[in-house]
Amino acid sequence: MSAAPNIAPNYTYTPEQVTAAFTEITATLFTGITTEATPKMLVVAGLQGSGKTYLLEKSLLPSKRYDNYVRLYLPDYRKKHPQYAELIKLGVLHAYEHTEAFVRDVITKIFAEAFTRKYNIIMECAFDSTDFIAFPPVVTAAGYQVETHIVACNQEFAHASSIKRALKSLEKQEMERFVTVSMLDASMSNAQAIILACETAAKAVSGSQITLYERGFGALKERTLRAQSTYTKAADGSLTIAGTTAPYTYSAYGRIVDNHIYTMSDRDEMIKECHLALLKTQTYAEHVPDFVYNDLYAYIVKYVYR
Repeated sequence: MSAAPNIAPNYTYTPEQVTAAFTEITATLFTGITTEATPKMLVVAGLQGSGKTYLLEKSLLPSKRYDNYVRLYLPDYRKKHPQYAELIKLGVLHAYEHTEAFVRDVITKIFAEAFTRKYNIIMECAFDSTDFIAFPPVVTAAGYQVETHIVACNQEFAHASSIKRALKSLEKQEMERFVTVSMLDASMSNAQAIILACETAAKAVSGSQITLYERGFGALKERTLRAQSTYTKAADGSLTIAGTTAPYTYSAYGRIVDNHIYTMSDRDEMIKECHLALLKTQTYAEHVPDFVYNDLYAYIVKYVYR
């Protein structure tokens, strides 16, 4: 007897189910949120694995400055998928992959409602879609101040970090994904246009701000502030740019992402991170995609001493 065909699961959902998830989430998400004279948007941007969510959750949110903001995305929103109970039976990676379209639809509705109400909004951006470019001009036209925090790092550091993060998510049973080199290539290609859109937005509404951080190996593991600019528009339309550090420029971002791994200490750390990740894959071998092993070994071969 021939084997049964391998048919991919079809986890469908309806617009009504998206609306139901939106209604359930916003019942608590919007509680206590009030409008302000000048609405604000906090954008935290960076490659997948750069540490933008860590910056948001461990530094920005604890400051309490953003308590009156609506956060557009949380991993728990994925649990509202109508077939989540079936999805999670096949693991957190499977659940993440097959809730992606659903959660994007839910987030779109949350943004639309928060924007209509002129609520302050928190948005994360991984440069994974050029769709984001449309947001800054729309929000500034509505009078939003845009505060952008950009975490810059080179692509290989981001990739190694994303693998480490995904393995940790398997350990903690949190929803995440393994990022491919092609995904990061696309994000690298999109970054300039998205960052320039944020820069244009910052210059459009007085009081907007851009902050740039660098991450990497060694002392840069914990993130270092590199540049910050606050944009003030006078009544005549003239623009003043001020800051307590070096002024923000896109070229400063470019120098960081183009700063490849070359010092002995960075090479040592990259090799160590890859070996540790490979050790951890043994525990979750049935869930780790084949490309992860190839990518980790490729980095070891590239940076090992010869």
